[in-house]
Amino acid sequence: MRSATKVACVALAVLALLVALPLAYSTAHGYMIWWIRSSGSVRIDGVSNGYLHKDWSGKAWIVTRTDSRPRQSYLVSLYGSKHVAYCGDWHAPRFPVFPFGDVNQPCLGLFTGSEIRKTDLPNSSTLSIGSSIIEFYTMGGKRVTVSW
Repeated sequence: MRSATKVACVALAVLALLVALPLAYSTAHGYMIWWIRSSGSVRIDGVSNGYLHKDWSGKAWIVTRTDSRPRQSYLVSLYGSKHVAYCGDWHAPRFPVFPFGDVNQPCLGLFTGSEIRKTDLPNSSTLSIGSSIIEFYTMGGKRVTVSW
């Protein structure tokens, strides 16, 4: 009985290493970006309707609107030239932490005509970023305000 338990423990340890090592490697080399749920608020035209994730470095945010069906997410990048991008049919999960790989990322801006017709695209020229606030308008005239 003890040997079966020992074999099971060793098998679980090996399995954990097989999962943990590639995740650690890809994270360390920038192939994977981890997104962490933030306690900040998302307001659409002054009404709380959404949730927020930030990347591990705090240089990018995913803003998810819950006032529309389906939900809509926007990627706000603070790297280099600051901009906001629509994430298409994908929206951020409500999980406290989730990863993006560097291959086939959502929010790249490649959409079909049907996706564009049913969305409220961000107006990047209205993007305003303060020390603890992000604000932009959508093409539909909605004001999206994020604070943390």
